[in-house]
Amino acid sequence: MALEAFRLKLRTVLDANPWVAGQLDKKRMLVHPKTGSDELVNQILSSAKCPKVLRSTVYPELVKATGGNPELAVQKGAVLQKTGGRITKLVVVEPEQPGGEFAIVFSMSHVVADGHNYYRIYNMLAGDAEVQSMSAQRISEYEERESEWTGKTDFSWLSGGGLIKGMLSGLLCGPKSSWCCYFVDQDKVNDKKSSAAADGGVPFVSTNDVLTSHFCKAAAARVCMMVVNMRNKISVKVTDADAGCYEGCMLLDPVNYADPAKIRACLSAGAPYTRQTQSPPLPGCCSSCPMAFITSWASFDFDLSLNGVSQQLLHLPCMDMPDMMDVAVVFKPKPGKLGMLYLAKRAKPDKLKSPGTILGDIVDSSIFPSLSE
Repeated sequence: MALEAFRLKLRTVLDANPWVAGQLDKKRMLVHPKTGSDELVNQILSSAKCPKVLRSTVYPELVKATGGNPELAVQKGAVLQKTGGRITKLVVVEPEQPGGEFAIVFSMSHVVADGHNYYRIYNMLAGDAEVQSMSAQRISEYEERESEWTGKTDFSWLSGGGLIKGMLSGLLCGPKSSWCCYFVDQDKVNDKKSSAAADGGVPFVSTNDVLTSHFCKAAAARVCMMVVNMRNKISVKVTDADAGCYEGCMLLDPVNYADPAKIRACLSAGAPYTRQTQSPPLPGCCSSCPMAFITSWASFDFDLSLNGVSQQLLHLPCMDMPDMMDVAVVFKPKPGKLGMLYLAKRAKPDKLKSPGTILGDIVDSSIFPSLSE
């Protein structure tokens, strides 16, 4: 039932956004058909049986069964170049028993799409969003002026030895990471937002400001890379209707993530998105640099709305991340509820869930059993 519902929706989405059925050429550039077709639908949409894609499977195994499985998910850019595979894949994992729980695995290549694109298209396919066209025409001026969006100093650091050294140190010398996932206690976050704005002298702080500060402090990061969606935020016209990777990283340090108001000050200042409270220079190749990375998908609304589906039980990012740094993803595991998925290296559960924490219950104790032991 869900497969047939997807078939109709996907054809409509491809007619409006043929780039979703694109491929990568030898230069890793996107090439795509001019319109959708039933043949393209069949290349992107499929059903499969996978006994490990269950809510009783622990998270690392669930990641291997989905993102690490070429039958269920889009593979890395180099593989797509070699094989000519499509940049998008949509798979309905069949239930063990007729009429039982089933899974939807939707993936897009990060070479040509970011979280904004992912959720807009996913909402058109599996949600109740209106099907709208997005332009896949690359805005070359965005890349030509990319150093302006985060500042030349930060852009150089992200492109140079400081970042590489931090990642390698985390991979070779840092503590072993583990996955954990919690609901966000929205009442506590709201209290924190009010007090942080008043104490910090800013008009408001966002939920993401609060979550980012909490995570960075738990990780004790020397540098945290906070993903910023640059659409509608810079002097080059890049809007919600533009498909492609238009995200950058704002670099935060202990001084600038110490409280949510300081993060808000960094964002409110506009481009270049960088630290606004005076602090030491970014670490060089010879300095210690425990790192962290946070991205928020919370602003991308998604509620499953599909013929043949009675209830959405869980929405969960399945990401295979290298063990180099603390990572946090803000997302919505259930309609109307925020969650935090962590690859916890230094920000272990005892730090994340310390007294006064803004985190609530474990999102799913079967997928993350070690947290309930």
